[in-house]
Amino acid sequence: MAQNQFGVASSTGSVTIKEATVITTLPTTLDITVGESVVLPCQVNHDPSLELKFTWFFNEQLIYFGNHEGFFEKVGGQHSAGDIMIRNIQLRHAGKYTCAVQTKVDSISIAVDLVVRGPPGPPTSIQVEEITDTTASLSWRPGPDNHSPITAYTIQARTPFSLGWQAVTTVPEVVGGHRLTATVIDLSPWVEYEYRVLAGNTIGTGEPSKPSKQARTKGTSPKVTPANVSGGGGSRSELVITWE
Repeated sequence: MAQNQFGVASSTGSVTIKEATVITTLPTTLDITVGESVVLPCQVNHDPSLELKFTWFFNEQLIYFGNHEGFFEKVGGQHSAGDIMIRNIQLRHAGKYTCAVQTKVDSISIAVDLVVRGPPGPPTSIQVEEITDTTASLSWRPGPDNHSPITAYTIQARTPFSLGWQAVTTVPEVVGGHRLTATVIDLSPWVEYEYRVLAGNTIGTGEPSKPSKQARTKGTSPKVTPANVSGGGGSRSELVITWE
């Protein structure tokens, strides 16, 4: 009602009160291992007369379902649920997921932090520190442990004569996750070697490091004398000698 010196005016109308939209899923941190699948929940209480729209974001970027190589899938089967599933999770899927819920009269959102555990990343800075005729001392820096502590390192080597990378004998025999140096033994003299290092944890063994620079072992005198030496035959001015 309004009133002034000229008179009084009034108007009537109706007000409709809608129930506020409330997300019932609690914000949380989910811990998952590479290769597994997980459901990210987003469930709400809302006014039944209002239509809901669910939108998901990954690290503030809109998720387009049907893209992302099929990793993301909507699984919320009820009108009040906007759950999604991430299949065959990879390390790159770690991050912040946000579910935004919108109606004609209000909007609300909730975030979930996804931690993905996996094998360690590749070690870096592989250095050949010292070389003898049969040994090479190596050092390296650890790569990311991907949320699971590194428990061991494996060293591999190759030469121009080997069939790819081969595991080598080291001192210590077992290179623990706390070590960043080791000595490769039982090498051959006069040979150029490349080395690489792999890290492992309770989840698995990670990708190998980049190869080190080629390093030649030092020369040495033969350690075994020829065997089965024999001679004979040949021409008048020639003697043929054979050995193993």
